[in-house]
Amino acid sequence: MSASHGMPSRAAANGTSGAFGRMFPQLAPRRATGLERALEFGAPGGLMDGGQTGEDQLAPDFPAGFTFLGQFIDHDLTLDVLSQLGGRDEPSATTDFRTPRLDLDNLYGAGPVVSPHLYDGSREGRLAHTPDGVDLARTLSGLALIGDPRNDENLLLSQFHLVMAKFHNAVVDRLAGGEITDAFSRPFPEAPGDEPRTQQHGVPLEQLLDVANHFDSLFASARQLVRWHYQWIVLHEFLPMVGDAKVVADVVENGPRYFRPEGAPFIPVEFAAAAFRFGHSTVRSGYQVNRDFFGKIFPDDPDASPSPRTDLRGGRPVLPEHTVDWRLFFEVSREVEPQPARHLAASLNTRLLDLPVSAVPGAVSGALARPVASLAVRNLLRSETLGLPAGQDVARAIGEIPLTDEELGTTGPVYLWYYVLKEAEVVARGHHLGPVGTRIVTEVLVALLDADPASFRSVFPRWRPTLGEKPGRFEVADLLYVAGAVG
Repeated sequence: MSASHGMPSRAAANGTSGAFGRMFPQLAPRRATGLERALEFGAPGGLMDGGQTGEDQLAPDFPAGFTFLGQFIDHDLTLDVLSQLGGRDEPSATTDFRTPRLDLDNLYGAGPVVSPHLYDGSREGRLAHTPDGVDLARTLSGLALIGDPRNDENLLLSQFHLVMAKFHNAVVDRLAGGEITDAFSRPFPEAPGDEPRTQQHGVPLEQLLDVANHFDSLFASARQLVRWHYQWIVLHEFLPMVGDAKVVADVVENGPRYFRPEGAPFIPVEFAAAAFRFGHSTVRSGYQVNRDFFGKIFPDDPDASPSPRTDLRGGRPVLPEHTVDWRLFFEVSREVEPQPARHLAASLNTRLLDLPVSAVPGAVSGALARPVASLAVRNLLRSETLGLPAGQDVARAIGEIPLTDEELGTTGPVYLWYYVLKEAEVVARGHHLGPVGTRIVTEVLVALLDADPASFRSVFPRWRPTLGEKPGRFEVADLLYVAGAVG
């Protein structure tokens, strides 16, 4: 394979932190075709309009919760608030406001000292939520107090963020109570006695700092356990679910072939603006949230008021009757079968092609033109803004025979995002990503873990999870049980 496949972008070479770059810098951008072509694909009634979700569009072996786990992972890695549709941005000059690591900075912020609004003020460093545990902590106006406001975009994602906060708090309590050990199998020491009065003569500084140091260490140890168990889920449950299992196993065991960032890690635009947007295809028209509440992903009228709640838009308090029954989204209970996601295909639920203003980051009422209210159109234009290569060119670069025009349902070089979705539809019958999509997604996530000096693959490659029902295994179901999110 060409050595250039693994070359870092200018951002990485210059040591720029939190930038985007290119996974395949040797490939030329696909020739930009502008709004008119994007509308042919992504407007209502266009090539990518999949209509309302029907039973024939569901993937029975793909539980619906993985759509929102993927969205949570995406918000842990990427946030681009500066690039604009319709222009041309150099990826290495585009700032990523998330760290290029699976480190849960969208959950923890910069920690209790710098981001105190995310925490409940306890000396143990628990994350904040409502006293009844039903919702995220919010301001009086309903703004969620979380590290990334996008995690309150919809009810299901905000409730998963709440699960992660509860998971952290449960780990803190179990670690402090001696029920579990830290990541290195060491029991956590008991808390020291009350801090001695500073007026007491002869008290050494070390003793004065014992209490603060103890709880700082407790928070750090709990966060490490949470991060490592989350990283394990990404590698050993999420990736095998969404990708080709053989490709995933090869990358996890043998390392990436095409993405090996040197120096400062970065997020490839082929991942952020194309391959990892596969989850948009899996969104259903609506979801059974719990036994008594079914919510549409968006209202029939995109300008409808969000109150009272009949849909799943976020940005507002959650009532007890709208809390998520996670048994309906992940394989948690033998008695309850989770609802499936929409299958992967080169089409989106038609509701995503006419978004309400509240679902478009930065949009304001009266300033969102309907053509760019389509999620598909926005994705396609963003790919041109960032100069992504054509899907066929990426397939050739990794040694795959490209899909034919007949298989693609169109002619000429196609958008990489569309190619990834069509490949999943044609090659994998909608059950998971195909070879190009799997290769990009898996290599980036594995490479970022390997480049993170604090990940379990870097610090302790032989580490195995300790919080699951079965030793050495940990899945979303285990996380939900530890968090107290399922009975």
